[in-house]
Amino acid sequence: IKGKIINAVNDTKFLGVTIDNELSWKPHILKLNKKLKSACGRLYRIANCLPNQLHKQIYHSLFESHLNYAISVWGGVALSNLDSVFRTQKKCLRIMFGDTEAFLEKFRTCVRAREHGAQKLDKEFYSRETSKPLFKKQDLLTVQNLYHLHCIMELVKIIKQEEPVSLYQTLNRSKRNTNRFITPVPSKNFTYRAPWLWNCFTQILDLGKFG
Repeated sequence: IKGKIINAVNDTKFLGVTIDNELSWKPHILKLNKKLKSACGRLYRIANCLPNQLHKQIYHSLFESHLNYAISVWGGVALSNLDSVFRTQKKCLRIMFGDTEAFLEKFRTCVRAREHGAQKLDKEFYSRETSKPLFKKQDLLTVQNLYHLHCIMELVKIIKQEEPVSLYQTLNRSKRNTNRFITPVPSKNFTYRAPWLWNCFTQILDLGKFG
């Protein structure tokens, strides 16, 4: 461009999202997970210093905000690629909302004080607290469900505002049922995933006709 040679690269950062040459989003997810782990470390250090009623607000501000950013772009990857991020999210929930006292109590008791047969530390001793009840109790969404939510929300905006035009023109509404879309060739892109998710949830959401 204008006499300057543009070198080919494997990935580049644009508006906070790392785009790789194969659109696998693996470099972005790797960098995101490092950022989330760093957030977990900060939350671990301050969690006990804050009142419990502020923990959810802090979680949204310092952790989930990173997950939500551009998730409709990169979140359509295979679940196995999201596994590292999901594990970090569960770790954060245990830090902010888990039973810390019960976890620490196991390490306060010496071997001699334990009951007969419980001196040996087995898998049960080192087992982690189940995170599923924490998601339900705190009304929080997993990274997979956050992706579903943001896809649906952005699709509704595109339909109502008819912009950006480049995305609106890719939507192919069914003539038989205007509440459903004819999906393009399956892919992990927003242009396929969003209409597909809408078709899956349209009956559950019961939003009526949209124009």
